[in-house]
Amino acid sequence: MKKLLILLSLTTAITAFGAPHGNTEKAATMNVTATVIKPLTIVKTGDMDFGNIIQGTNTTADSGYTITGEKGQPIIITIDDSVSLSNAMSKTPLVVGIKTQLPNSLDKDGNAHVSVQGFLTVPNNQTVGTYTGTLTARVQYQ
Repeated sequence: MKKLLILLSLTTAITAFGAPHGNTEKAATMNVTATVIKPLTIVKTGDMDFGNIIQGTNTTADSGYTITGEKGQPIIITIDDSVSLSNAMSKTPLVVGIKTQLPNSLDKDGNAHVSVQGFLTVPNNQTVGTYTGTLTARVQYQ
């Protein structure tokens, strides 16, 4: 028993003298939060239809998109500045120039409206027929 007490005393002494003086553990805490918001949706308000166009003339057409999501949140919208329209009978596509008005956030109701205007010039020798293409709008939260 005496040997055990000596061994315990030596272990305690080594531990006490081996640790630096004033070495106390410090701690800090932080708050962790997460805010869940609605997903974004985007829907076209209609197709962009130029109708019948005579060779050698210019025309415009309008359409747009409606975006819904979490009210007041900032968003980024990406839309190409041109669209290529093709026709199986023509080797030359028609190019529609695109002009947009892009909001940078959703309103107090969680909505945003995107205006899209297309500009089309048809050359004098353009092959007659129906030309088609697509315009894609992308939206994401900032």
